[in-house]
Amino acid sequence: MRLLCVYEVTLVAFQILSLSGGGFLGLYSLTVLEALEQEAGVPIASCFDLIAGTSVGGIIALALAAEVPVRDIKELFEKKGTAIFSPRGAPRSTWGKFRDVLRSMFGAKYKAANLREVIESILGDRTLAALKHPTLVPAVNLTTGYPQIFKTPHHHTFRRDHRLRAVDVALATSAAPTYFPVARIGDELFADGGLIANSPDLLAVHEAEQFFAQNVAEVSMLSIGTTSAKFTLSHRIGLDMGIIKWAMGQRLVNTTIAAQQSLAMFMVQHRLKERLVRIDVAQSKEQQGDLALDVADPTAQDTLRALGESSVRNNINSPSLRQMLMHRAPPPAWPGLTGEVS
Repeated sequence: MRLLCVYEVTLVAFQILSLSGGGFLGLYSLTVLEALEQEAGVPIASCFDLIAGTSVGGIIALALAAEVPVRDIKELFEKKGTAIFSPRGAPRSTWGKFRDVLRSMFGAKYKAANLREVIESILGDRTLAALKHPTLVPAVNLTTGYPQIFKTPHHHTFRRDHRLRAVDVALATSAAPTYFPVARIGDELFADGGLIANSPDLLAVHEAEQFFAQNVAEVSMLSIGTTSAKFTLSHRIGLDMGIIKWAMGQRLVNTTIAAQQSLAMFMVQHRLKERLVRIDVAQSKEQQGDLALDVADPTAQDTLRALGESSVRNNINSPSLRQMLMHRAPPPAWPGLTGEVS
Protein backbone atom coordinates (compact mmCIF):
# COMPACT_ATOMS: atom_id res chain seq x y z
CA MET A 1 0.00 0.00 0.00
CA ARG A 2 1.39 3.40 -0.96
CA LEU A 3 1.66 5.96 1.81
CA LEU A 4 -0.92 8.72 1.87
CA CYS A 5 0.14 11.65 4.04
CA VAL A 6 -2.60 13.70 5.71
CA TYR A 7 -0.22 16.05 7.51
CA GLU A 8 1.09 19.40 6.35
CA VAL A 9 4.83 18.99 6.75
CA THR A 10 8.06 20.43 5.44
CA LEU A 11 10.40 17.84 3.99
CA VAL A 12 13.85 17.75 5.56
CA ALA A 13 16.74 18.08 3.14
CA PHE A 14 18.79 15.03 4.21
CA GLN A 15 17.50 11.83 5.78
CA ILE A 16 19.42 9.00 7.46
CA LEU A 17 18.39 5.44 8.23
CA SER A 18 20.46 3.97 11.08
CA LEU A 19 20.24 0.29 12.05
CA SER A 20 21.60 -1.10 15.32
CA GLY A 21 23.36 -4.42 15.81
CA GLY A 22 21.98 -7.31 17.83
CA GLY A 23 22.48 -10.70 16.17
CA PHE A 24 19.25 -12.57 15.53
CA LEU A 25 17.38 -9.78 17.32
CA GLY A 26 17.68 -8.09 13.93
CA LEU A 27 14.47 -9.93 13.05
CA TYR A 28 12.72 -7.19 15.03
CA SER A 29 14.32 -4.54 12.80
CA LEU A 30 13.33 -6.43 9.66
CA THR A 31 9.72 -6.74 10.84
CA VAL A 32 9.59 -2.97 11.30
CA LEU A 33 11.32 -2.28 7.98
CA GLU A 34 9.02 -4.63 6.07
CA ALA A 35 5.97 -2.70 7.25
CA LEU A 36 7.58 0.66 6.49
CA GLU A 37 8.54 -0.46 2.99
CA GLN A 38 4.94 -1.51 2.37
CA GLU A 39 3.77 1.89 3.57
CA ALA A 40 6.25 3.79 1.41
CA GLY A 41 5.40 1.80 -1.70
CA VAL A 42 9.03 1.95 -2.88
CA PRO A 43 12.29 0.29 -1.77
CA ILE A 44 12.79 1.72 1.72
CA ALA A 45 16.32 2.81 0.82
CA SER A 46 14.82 5.30 -1.65
CA CYS A 47 13.50 7.31 1.29
CA PHE A 48 16.97 7.98 2.71
CA ASP A 49 20.06 9.85 1.58
CA LEU A 50 22.38 7.73 3.74
CA ILE A 51 22.05 4.27 5.30
CA ALA A 52 24.17 3.21 8.26
CA GLY A 53 24.22 -0.18 9.96
CA THR A 54 26.30 -2.15 12.44
CA SER A 55 26.66 -5.94 12.72
CA VAL A 56 23.31 -7.45 11.70
CA GLY A 57 22.22 -3.87 11.04
CA GLY A 58 25.18 -3.61 8.67
CA ILE A 59 24.12 -6.74 6.82
CA ILE A 60 20.61 -5.33 6.49
CA ALA A 61 21.92 -1.90 5.46
CA LEU A 62 23.99 -3.37 2.64
CA ALA A 63 21.02 -5.41 1.43
CA LEU A 64 18.70 -2.39 1.52
CA ALA A 65 21.27 -0.33 -0.38
CA ALA A 66 21.18 -3.01 -3.08
CA GLU A 67 17.37 -2.63 -3.08
CA VAL A 68 16.76 -6.22 -2.05
CA PRO A 69 13.12 -6.34 -0.87
CA VAL A 70 12.88 -6.37 2.92
CA ARG A 71 10.43 -9.27 2.75
CA ASP A 72 13.05 -11.43 1.02
CA ILE A 73 15.71 -10.57 3.60
CA LYS A 74 13.31 -11.28 6.46
CA GLU A 75 12.14 -14.61 5.05
CA LEU A 76 15.71 -15.79 4.56
CA PHE A 77 16.60 -14.65 8.08
CA GLU A 78 13.71 -16.66 9.50
CA LYS A 79 14.48 -19.72 7.40
CA LYS A 80 18.24 -19.79 8.01
CA GLY A 81 18.42 -18.41 11.55
CA THR A 82 18.87 -21.78 13.23
CA ALA A 83 21.50 -22.77 10.65
CA ILE A 84 23.55 -19.64 11.34
CA PHE A 85 23.25 -20.05 15.09
CA SER A 86 21.52 -23.17 16.46
CA PRO A 87 17.99 -24.52 17.07
CA ARG A 88 18.55 -24.27 20.83
CA GLY A 89 16.39 -21.94 22.86
CA ALA A 90 17.81 -19.48 25.37
CA PRO A 91 19.33 -21.27 28.40
CA ARG A 92 17.42 -20.56 31.60
CA SER A 93 19.12 -22.56 34.36
CA THR A 94 22.49 -21.63 35.85
CA TRP A 95 23.94 -24.87 34.50
CA GLY A 96 22.49 -24.18 31.06
CA LYS A 97 24.04 -20.71 30.99
CA PHE A 98 27.38 -22.08 32.15
CA ARG A 99 27.31 -24.79 29.49
CA ASP A 100 26.52 -22.10 26.91
CA VAL A 101 29.66 -20.20 27.95
CA LEU A 102 31.73 -23.38 27.54
CA ARG A 103 30.70 -23.60 23.88
CA SER A 104 32.91 -20.62 23.11
CA MET A 105 35.66 -21.29 25.63
CA PHE A 106 38.35 -22.33 23.14
CA GLY A 107 37.02 -21.05 19.83
CA ALA A 108 34.17 -19.21 18.19
CA LYS A 109 30.75 -20.54 19.12
CA TYR A 110 29.58 -20.64 15.49
CA LYS A 111 31.21 -21.13 12.12
CA ALA A 112 31.08 -18.32 9.59
CA ALA A 113 30.30 -20.58 6.61
CA ASN A 114 26.51 -20.61 7.07
CA LEU A 115 26.42 -16.87 7.68
CA ARG A 116 28.49 -16.26 4.55
CA GLU A 117 26.17 -18.48 2.52
CA VAL A 118 23.12 -16.51 3.63
CA ILE A 119 24.76 -13.14 2.96
CA GLU A 120 25.95 -14.27 -0.47
CA SER A 121 22.43 -15.38 -1.35
CA ILE A 122 21.28 -11.82 -0.56
CA LEU A 123 24.14 -9.72 -1.94
CA GLY A 124 25.69 -11.99 -4.55
CA ASP A 125 29.06 -10.80 -5.80
CA ARG A 126 28.28 -7.07 -5.58
CA THR A 127 30.99 -4.62 -4.64
CA LEU A 128 30.26 -1.54 -2.55
CA ALA A 129 30.39 0.49 -5.76
CA ALA A 130 27.50 -1.56 -7.11
CA LEU A 131 25.18 -0.48 -4.31
CA LYS A 132 22.43 1.95 -5.25
CA HIS A 133 22.48 4.15 -2.14
CA PRO A 134 25.19 5.76 0.02
CA THR A 135 26.03 3.43 2.89
CA LEU A 136 28.43 3.20 5.81
CA VAL A 137 29.21 0.12 7.91
CA PRO A 138 31.58 0.14 10.91
CA ALA A 139 33.96 -2.63 12.00
CA VAL A 140 37.14 -2.84 14.06
CA ASN A 141 40.42 -3.30 12.19
CA LEU A 142 42.33 -5.73 14.41
CA THR A 143 45.44 -5.37 12.25
CA THR A 144 45.78 -1.64 12.89
CA GLY A 145 43.87 -1.38 16.16
CA TYR A 146 41.65 1.38 14.76
CA PRO A 147 37.96 1.67 13.87
CA GLN A 148 37.22 0.91 10.23
CA ILE A 149 34.24 2.59 8.60
CA PHE A 150 33.51 0.92 5.26
CA LYS A 151 31.76 3.27 2.82
CA THR A 152 30.37 3.49 -0.66
CA PRO A 153 32.38 5.94 -2.84
CA HIS A 154 30.10 8.90 -2.10
CA HIS A 155 33.00 11.30 -1.54
CA HIS A 156 35.91 12.04 -3.89
CA THR A 157 38.44 10.98 -1.23
CA PHE A 158 36.95 7.46 -0.90
CA ARG A 159 39.11 5.52 -3.36
CA ARG A 160 39.49 1.99 -1.99
CA ASP A 161 36.42 0.55 -0.26
CA HIS A 162 34.34 0.52 -3.43
CA ARG A 163 36.37 -2.44 -4.73
CA LEU A 164 35.46 -4.60 -1.75
CA ARG A 165 32.79 -7.27 -2.00
CA ALA A 166 29.75 -6.37 0.07
CA VAL A 167 29.64 -9.88 1.53
CA ASP A 168 33.15 -9.47 2.95
CA VAL A 169 32.22 -6.14 4.53
CA ALA A 170 29.07 -7.73 5.97
CA LEU A 171 31.11 -10.52 7.54
CA ALA A 172 33.57 -7.99 8.98
CA THR A 173 30.92 -5.87 10.69
CA SER A 174 29.22 -8.97 12.14
CA ALA A 175 32.31 -10.90 13.35
CA ALA A 176 31.22 -10.76 16.99
CA PRO A 177 34.01 -11.94 19.34
CA THR A 178 33.37 -15.44 20.77
CA TYR A 179 30.34 -15.87 18.47
CA PHE A 180 32.05 -15.88 15.05
CA PRO A 181 35.66 -16.13 13.89
CA VAL A 182 37.61 -12.98 13.11
CA ALA A 183 36.88 -11.85 9.54
CA ARG A 184 39.60 -11.42 6.96
CA ILE A 185 39.66 -9.06 3.99
CA GLY A 186 42.88 -9.38 2.06
CA ASP A 187 45.49 -9.71 4.78
CA GLU A 188 43.70 -7.49 7.30
CA LEU A 189 41.66 -8.83 10.21
CA PHE A 190 38.33 -7.40 11.41
CA ALA A 191 35.88 -7.75 14.29
CA ASP A 192 32.28 -6.71 14.89
CA GLY A 193 31.46 -3.03 14.53
CA GLY A 194 29.37 -3.32 17.69
CA LEU A 195 32.61 -3.03 19.66
CA ILE A 196 32.76 0.66 18.75
CA ALA A 197 29.29 1.73 17.56
CA ASN A 198 26.49 -0.75 18.04
CA SER A 199 24.15 2.10 17.15
CA PRO A 200 25.89 3.95 14.29
CA ASP A 201 23.73 7.06 14.69
CA LEU A 202 26.58 9.41 15.61
CA LEU A 203 28.76 8.08 12.81
CA ALA A 204 25.98 8.77 10.34
CA VAL A 205 25.40 12.34 11.56
CA HIS A 206 29.16 12.98 11.32
CA GLU A 207 29.16 11.57 7.78
CA ALA A 208 26.31 13.87 6.77
CA GLU A 209 28.11 16.92 8.08
CA GLN A 210 31.67 16.16 6.99
CA PHE A 211 31.28 14.31 3.69
CA PHE A 212 27.86 15.42 2.42
CA ALA A 213 28.36 19.04 3.62
CA GLN A 214 24.96 19.05 5.31
CA ASN A 215 23.84 21.53 7.95
CA VAL A 216 22.82 19.42 10.95
CA ALA A 217 19.67 21.56 11.26
CA GLU A 218 18.56 20.03 7.95
CA VAL A 219 19.31 16.42 8.87
CA SER A 220 16.72 13.95 10.17
CA MET A 221 17.14 10.32 11.19
CA LEU A 222 15.13 7.16 11.57
CA SER A 223 16.99 4.95 14.04
CA ILE A 224 15.81 1.35 14.51
CA GLY A 225 16.98 -0.81 17.41
CA THR A 226 16.91 -4.54 18.10
CA THR A 227 14.97 -4.67 21.42
CA SER A 228 18.27 -4.52 23.31
CA ALA A 229 18.30 -0.90 24.42
CA LYS A 230 18.15 -1.60 28.16
CA PHE A 231 20.10 -3.94 30.42
CA THR A 232 20.68 -3.87 34.17
CA LEU A 233 22.28 -6.12 36.79
CA SER A 234 20.90 -7.26 40.13
CA HIS A 235 22.69 -7.06 43.48
CA ARG A 236 21.86 -10.75 43.81
CA ILE A 237 24.69 -11.58 41.38
CA GLY A 238 27.27 -10.11 43.74
CA LEU A 239 30.07 -7.62 43.22
CA ASP A 240 33.03 -9.93 42.64
CA MET A 241 32.37 -11.04 39.06
CA GLY A 242 34.95 -12.87 36.98
CA ILE A 243 35.04 -14.03 33.37
CA ILE A 244 32.40 -16.73 33.80
CA LYS A 245 29.86 -14.55 35.57
CA TRP A 246 30.27 -11.72 33.07
CA ALA A 247 29.90 -14.17 30.18
CA MET A 248 26.87 -16.03 31.55
CA GLY A 249 23.61 -14.77 30.18
CA GLN A 250 25.58 -12.54 27.77
CA ARG A 251 25.92 -9.96 30.58
CA LEU A 252 29.04 -8.26 29.28
CA VAL A 253 27.79 -8.11 25.69
CA ASN A 254 24.36 -6.83 26.71
CA THR A 255 25.82 -4.24 29.08
CA THR A 256 28.15 -2.95 26.36
CA ILE A 257 25.36 -2.75 23.78
CA ALA A 258 22.95 -1.05 26.19
CA ALA A 259 25.51 1.52 27.33
CA GLN A 260 26.59 2.34 23.76
CA GLN A 261 23.03 2.76 22.53
CA SER A 262 22.03 4.94 25.47
CA LEU A 263 25.02 7.21 24.93
CA ALA A 264 24.43 7.44 21.18
CA MET A 265 20.74 8.23 21.66
CA PHE A 266 21.48 10.86 24.31
CA MET A 267 23.93 12.71 22.05
CA VAL A 268 21.99 12.36 18.80
CA GLN A 269 18.79 13.49 20.50
CA HIS A 270 20.58 16.69 21.55
CA ARG A 271 21.81 17.30 18.01
CA LEU A 272 18.71 16.41 15.99
CA LYS A 273 15.98 17.10 18.55
CA GLU A 274 12.55 16.40 17.04
CA ARG A 275 14.18 15.33 13.76
CA LEU A 276 15.17 12.02 15.36
CA VAL A 277 12.67 9.16 15.24
CA ARG A 278 13.74 6.12 17.26
CA ILE A 279 11.87 2.84 16.97
CA ASP A 280 12.79 0.27 19.59
CA VAL A 281 11.27 -1.56 22.52
CA ALA A 282 12.66 -2.93 25.78
CA GLN A 283 12.20 -6.64 26.34
CA SER A 284 10.01 -7.53 29.30
CA LYS A 285 11.49 -9.66 32.08
CA GLU A 286 9.60 -12.68 30.76
CA GLN A 287 10.74 -12.08 27.18
CA GLN A 288 14.37 -11.83 28.27
CA GLY A 289 14.25 -15.53 29.03
CA ASP A 290 13.38 -16.31 25.40
CA LEU A 291 15.55 -13.83 23.52
CA ALA A 292 19.28 -13.50 22.98
CA LEU A 293 21.74 -12.44 20.29
CA ASP A 294 22.09 -16.03 19.07
CA VAL A 295 18.67 -17.54 19.79
CA ALA A 296 16.68 -18.18 16.61
CA ASP A 297 14.17 -20.84 17.70
CA PRO A 298 10.43 -20.51 16.86
CA THR A 299 9.60 -18.90 20.21
CA ALA A 300 12.21 -16.18 19.69
CA GLN A 301 11.00 -15.59 16.13
CA ASP A 302 7.36 -15.27 17.19
CA THR A 303 8.30 -12.88 20.00
CA LEU A 304 10.50 -10.66 17.82
CA ARG A 305 7.88 -10.44 15.07
CA ALA A 306 5.21 -9.58 17.63
CA LEU A 307 7.37 -6.85 19.17
CA GLY A 308 8.11 -5.47 15.71
CA GLU A 309 4.45 -5.42 14.72
CA SER A 310 3.57 -3.68 17.98
CA SER A 311 6.24 -1.04 17.39
CA VAL A 312 4.92 -0.37 13.89
CA ARG A 313 1.39 0.05 15.24
CA ASN A 314 2.62 2.47 17.90
CA ASN A 315 4.65 4.60 15.48
CA ILE A 316 3.08 4.42 12.05
CA ASN A 317 0.88 7.50 12.50
CA SER A 318 3.73 9.69 13.71
CA PRO A 319 3.81 12.78 11.44
CA SER A 320 7.62 12.74 11.51
CA LEU A 321 7.80 9.11 10.42
CA ARG A 322 5.23 9.54 7.68
CA GLN A 323 7.11 12.58 6.45
CA MET A 324 10.26 10.46 6.23
CA LEU A 325 8.50 7.86 4.11
CA MET A 326 7.46 10.57 1.63
CA HIS A 327 11.04 11.68 1.03
CA ARG A 328 12.76 10.50 -2.14
CA ALA A 329 16.54 10.68 -2.17
CA PRO A 330 18.19 11.76 -5.42
CA PRO A 331 20.24 9.22 -7.38
CA PRO A 332 23.66 8.90 -5.74
CA ALA A 333 26.88 10.12 -7.28
CA TRP A 334 30.08 8.16 -6.79
CA PRO A 335 32.85 10.79 -7.13
CA GLY A 336 35.30 8.39 -5.49
CA LEU A 337 35.16 6.02 -8.48
CA THR A 338 37.15 8.31 -10.78
CA GLY A 339 35.88 6.45 -13.83
CA GLU A 340 36.59 2.92 -12.59
CA VAL A 341 34.24 0.08 -13.43
CA SER A 342 33.04 -1.80 -10.35
